[in-house]
Amino acid sequence: MLERISLMDDAHIAIPSAFTDHIFKKLDRIDQHLYFRWDLTRDVMTLHAPIPRKFRTLPQEVSHASTMLWTQGLLHPADRPILHSYLHTLFQSQDSANKPVRKASCKLRIRHHRNKYLWAEVHLLTYFEDARPMVAFGNLRSIQAQKLWQQRMQRRADQDSLTGLLTKDAAVRQIESTLALLSSERDSAVLLLLDADGFKAINDNFGHLFGDGVLAEMGHTIKRHFRHTDIMGRIGGDEFVILLPSASNLSGIEAHCTALVRDMEHEYKADNRCLPFSISIGAALYPAHGLTYRELFNHADRALYEAKSRGKNQFRMYENKFYQAPQIESQRDTESTVDLQMKAFRDNMAEFILQIFYETNSAKATIDYSLGMLGRLYNFDRIVIALTNQETGTYHDAYEWLGPSGTLLKNLSENCISRRRSMILGHAKPTAYGVMSICEDTATLLQEAQFSTFCYLGAYAYSLITQGEETIGYIGVESTSARQVTPDLIRSLNVLSVMLGNILLPSNTSEHLRKEARILHDVLDHLPGLVYAVDKDTMELVYLGRTIRPADAGSLAGAPCYQLLHGRSLPCRRCPLPALSPSGQEYLACTIDGIDGLIPAHACNLAETGRDGHHLVLIVQDTPAAAPSQNVAPRP
Repeated sequence: MLERISLMDDAHIAIPSAFTDHIFKKLDRIDQHLYFRWDLTRDVMTLHAPIPRKFRTLPQEVSHASTMLWTQGLLHPADRPILHSYLHTLFQSQDSANKPVRKASCKLRIRHHRNKYLWAEVHLLTYFEDARPMVAFGNLRSIQAQKLWQQRMQRRADQDSLTGLLTKDAAVRQIESTLALLSSERDSAVLLLLDADGFKAINDNFGHLFGDGVLAEMGHTIKRHFRHTDIMGRIGGDEFVILLPSASNLSGIEAHCTALVRDMEHEYKADNRCLPFSISIGAALYPAHGLTYRELFNHADRALYEAKSRGKNQFRMYENKFYQAPQIESQRDTESTVDLQMKAFRDNMAEFILQIFYETNSAKATIDYSLGMLGRLYNFDRIVIALTNQETGTYHDAYEWLGPSGTLLKNLSENCISRRRSMILGHAKPTAYGVMSICEDTATLLQEAQFSTFCYLGAYAYSLITQGEETIGYIGVESTSARQVTPDLIRSLNVLSVMLGNILLPSNTSEHLRKEARILHDVLDHLPGLVYAVDKDTMELVYLGRTIRPADAGSLAGAPCYQLLHGRSLPCRRCPLPALSPSGQEYLACTIDGIDGLIPAHACNLAETGRDGHHLVLIVQDTPAAAPSQNVAPRP
């Protein structure tokens, strides 16, 4: 039955009152559906004619469809897991007998022309017989326009408007997705962290608009130096992250990054003022330095710190020097590298600081890094190292680390700082860990009710730094509120003050430290436990801690450690010396075969070269060893 309807142009059309083949054909032309049948018993997929124009490059029939769909490139490579999941569900599911018909849908990319793909929405009805998949009927329609629109909107949301690079969230998301597709056995990649040097001074002196222009230029330069396939993002005010997939030529990467550093170096001038600007870059390698974004970021951040501490305006590749942790079952443990470093710093602070000093050859970099580790370990608000002017007796702050509330303890009047320092040093007294001043609640010390509020100081722990008989300064930790000062913190302050007084603060000690073992005695004598140093090649004792040192030091000459300390004629079966690498930069947990059984210990290379050009190894036994042989008597 037909009815007639009048349109605005007075044309008349016939309106069908029921579905007909003509209607289905019209609808198909509008929505471009492609229908197919998949015989799962023969694994043959047949496309229903006529095939819409957008999909006419697809074959009419696909034999061995379960494999040929992806081996022939009919599906986008990234969408293969969808097909695998569908097939796995069909043939592995245990509830197929209860569901003779199963529905499924997904969105994936179908080859359109050569290597071009169209997004399509797929709907499937799969029929089973006795829990066995028999045949599947499906249709798909192009959703390319919608996907392109969504991607365009997503790109706008993911793009940093100032630099044109990705935002932090977008960059991290894309890097994590890319790393998840890599194989640690076949693939390689490089993660770069880029940070501006001197940007704050430019922003403060020339204004934020000028600073925005500098950041925009940084983004433009970064895009010009890298491929469009590289992932580039701005993750902070003047900090950027870049992932270079399929990058394995280390010398090429270093040369490329060095060229970028040179290209970024600039002097900005405005209002007769001139300020320098440069960048520093740290890099970490996949899979050598990590498999996840977090691991690579931590290591690249450490390399960036190295670049900054060595003078900025340079590129540094991460080097795993500080320690290794063989007691950890897997280098990919959920505990991050930062957590492992924190543990090594807490448990073996002196050795850890020595390693940093040997590697950086910079007292300033070592002190800055150590203060940061100490602050994060004990969660105080401020750590300060002040040095004494020997002529005037006054103090000046030489090094400082600030936590989240640290500025409250820093930005004070000179009068308040002077009164606070006098109060703290006035309560200093000798302890088993040196001369210290400790207070867990300043309200108990102060007579002036408003003084603690005015100075924002709630708790503190200070340790004087000495060189011989002379006090050269102090190191102190401060909190804005009352809090407990633990024995671990007191021991840590003592170790760090000894390191500062004997190694890090004196000038011109670096070369002596590397060449002469005797300079270490004063430092190592302050370490708790049974401590000794051994020539790595000959196993001869070079140094014994004061708790086991003989009265006649000459009796040590030519005596190997296993004979003198453990009463053995042959080296200990679990001796840590062979396990230390030739470059000698790791921290190694171990056990030693003592007279009364196994002794927990740890070892690390003390210096690159010792006497006669040999390596020196420091060993610290965690528990008291058996009584020393008759040749070794405790020093009075």
